[in-house]
Amino acid sequence: MPPKTEYQDRGFITVPGLFSPQETAAIKADAIRILTRDGKLGVASGVNVWMADELGDLMKRTVTEPRLTAVIRTLIGDQPEFLSVKTVFKSADKRFASPWHQDWFYWKGSAKLSAWIALDDATEANGCLRLIPGSHRRVFAMASVKSDTGFEQRIESAELEGLADETVPAAAGDVVFFHDLTVHASHPNRSGEDRWSL
Repeated sequence: MPPKTEYQDRGFITVPGLFSPQETAAIKADAIRILTRDGKLGVASGVNVWMADELGDLMKRTVTEPRLTAVIRTLIGDQPEFLSVKTVFKSADKRFASPWHQDWFYWKGSAKLSAWIALDDATEANGCLRLIPGSHRRVFAMASVKSDTGFEQRIESAELEGLADETVPAAAGDVVFFHDLTVHASHPNRSGEDRWSL
């Protein structure tokens, strides 16, 4: 199935090996450097977001990398606009799973696409993504839940009754592209090791 057809049908695709081991190591080191400098490495959620005007040189090069933007243009057209970069740091001592949600809850507005770059191998044991194929065709009811770990906008499990999800492991350098209405979550990190994504 062509990538665009698969994306339109399922709401996500994985492109293996888009970034090299050297590139992912450099991106991860840069994220750690910035978060350490800004005192944000240990936030409870493990999530940090930077808007376009806050990016350093390496992050700018990463989000405009032609291999990445070529896939984005294939999926959504020739005039994509950049919104933000988000790191997700599942540290060895942060074992919680991310709850089911649609990213649209946080941004609203027109449809968006996330390019989720694995900076470490992401497995079920260390908290890789879970996605529900085809769920991008509707907006689900949102529940607001107070949480120390973030992800306060979520979908209650009863809303997802009968929908099959897929565990989506990714090797470092793989990129999972998904629609902002694609319902997703993550497994808990039970590995005892850190895991990063961008």
